[in-house]
Amino acid sequence: MKILGLDPQESLGSVIAQTYNLPGKTISKGTFVTSEIVDYFKEFDVQTILCAVPANGDIHEDEAAEAISNAIDKNQIYVEKASTGRVNFKSQSLCLVRYERALIREVNLVDESIAFSIVEHNQLLAKNDLIATLKIIPFFTQKKYVDQVISILAKNELFNTHSLNRKKVSLIQTSFEWQKKSMFKATSNVTRNRLEALDCSLNEEKLICHDYKALCSEIRSSTGSGIDILLISGASAITDRSDYIPKAILSEGGEIIQYGLAVDPGNLLLIGKVGNTTVIGMPGCARSPKLNGFDWVLQLLMADIPISREELAEMGAGGLLMEIASRPLPRALAKSVSKREKKVMGVILAAGNSTRMGKDNKLLRNIGDAPLIRNTAIEMLKSDLDSCSIVLGYQSDKVADVIKDLNVNLILNPLWKEGQASSLRAAINTLDSTYSDLLIMLGDLPGIKSIHINSIIEEHLLTDNRKSKITIPSFKGQKGNPVIWGRSFFDDLSNLEGDVGGRTLFSEHPAAINILEMEDPWVVKDTDTPEDFENFFKYKKQGN
Repeated sequence: MKILGLDPQESLGSVIAQTYNLPGKTISKGTFVTSEIVDYFKEFDVQTILCAVPANGDIHEDEAAEAISNAIDKNQIYVEKASTGRVNFKSQSLCLVRYERALIREVNLVDESIAFSIVEHNQLLAKNDLIATLKIIPFFTQKKYVDQVISILAKNELFNTHSLNRKKVSLIQTSFEWQKKSMFKATSNVTRNRLEALDCSLNEEKLICHDYKALCSEIRSSTGSGIDILLISGASAITDRSDYIPKAILSEGGEIIQYGLAVDPGNLLLIGKVGNTTVIGMPGCARSPKLNGFDWVLQLLMADIPISREELAEMGAGGLLMEIASRPLPRALAKSVSKREKKVMGVILAAGNSTRMGKDNKLLRNIGDAPLIRNTAIEMLKSDLDSCSIVLGYQSDKVADVIKDLNVNLILNPLWKEGQASSLRAAINTLDSTYSDLLIMLGDLPGIKSIHINSIIEEHLLTDNRKSKITIPSFKGQKGNPVIWGRSFFDDLSNLEGDVGGRTLFSEHPAAINILEMEDPWVVKDTDTPEDFENFFKYKKQGN
């Protein structure tokens, strides 16, 4: 492939190599040049067009991506149609994804024009989650490279998925008399939630004294009932192979596969077998819903992947979870097993005087059956926010009147004329220590719905060290609203001055930015002018 500057007529049949913004029409890079496009360039007197011109043996990016994706086994996955040289592979059900790293490397070493990316080995995926993506990087690549990749795939399975299967699971907890019973109830709840996230349930549970003979009796009874997995949570951590739990497994004719796990937290896990029942001596960290090595072992068992010492040893690569939660639960599942330690407050900034709208207060303009500000407040209340406040200033009495029946906290900003920074300060001054995060919503975003807000909340809550993160929705690379700020930035937001918002802080904290790409444009479409409103109504009328 060559990049050449061509006369419009010469460019016919090639591919546009850069985006051209012409009056009334944008011609995106990657577009095939047709006679219609040639005429359009001539109409606006474009003399030279930057084009990608294929060389001998080249094939188009989409053709190449389709050819390679067709050579990948589609069992338990579905594949999206190639577009801009990219093909995405997604899961059809709850599953684990497994592969050999060496094979991924071999495919990616064929040529730099072909890139294959995949999630972590043994990653748990929910239905419709992205497994992998194949990208042809330039507009064209040599067919010989495509054929070489296909040849590799003819001999090997690039990756495979393992659906999770329901198992019969029982739980035994041992206790000392002096231990609080609430701890064992909490362990039971956490374990049930873990299993439910894996589409499984707890068949039976027992709480017994931390006594060797009692434990042997319960293991005998449980394994004899035909269960698949027996979980044992000891009153104290397993210290070595001579401790109660491993001794009891051996006394009942079982075997110890391994004591100790190269995953932290989760080091003190024990795994063994009694007959056809897999027995797991749970590490103390399994009492917590946070990701640990017990999760990984449980997922393998549900996927019917044989547990061996080699399999467990491989977990050490990426197994340091104390600070970085590698291979977490999929977002859709993690939400069901984790609880918020603190709360998220939403605040609507509605103090400005709508100068670009002329005499009208845009927040009071009707969108459907109700004023814009009321619709915005209702969507906030329908979301997963823990509370919702609104900062009032200009025509505060009129704005308050249209939301007076809603469960929204009203914050009056007497300094609203100083600009948006004063409204941010007024909102943050109302936060107490129970709020860990703040979602800032502009009052003039008519297309934002609770589903958008919930997606942003979910993304933020599942981000590591979220107190120091700024979660921003984006549409086609353009940053939008609403934005969630972790507590670490509350002071910075309070110290802003003038008619500026939190966006001025983005460039100061690049490592804190957490972008969530959205599928529709509402996160970037505000309504500052009468023309903006008219464009919104037209867009909605078209069914968007």
